[in-house]
Amino acid sequence: MLLIEIIFKIAYYLLYFYMLCLVITGVLSLVGANPSNPIVGFLNAITAPPCRALVKKFPKLLVRNQQGYYDLSPMVLILAVGCLMIVIQTVGSSLGFYI
Repeated sequence: MLLIEIIFKIAYYLLYFYMLCLVITGVLSLVGANPSNPIVGFLNAITAPPCRALVKKFPKLLVRNQQGYYDLSPMVLILAVGCLMIVIQTVGSSLGFYI
């Protein structure tokens, strides 16, 4: 039972870290951070592939504005990750785990 609890906690905190990375990437894209910065490169490396896959599957997530396009896929990913976190918490609490 302890191993299952540890797995649930690791999954929950990895999803939390990924959601935090998505939010930071969104903020950095708004302020125009330097993409050659190693931290920005790392954040783009872990958040861009799922965003590209979502845009490829749902092209309407790219909204045209005056300067080009605004990508809504990070917001969709934040919602999806949040839902997964809620599912992990709910299942964990029904099994008697505190996450």
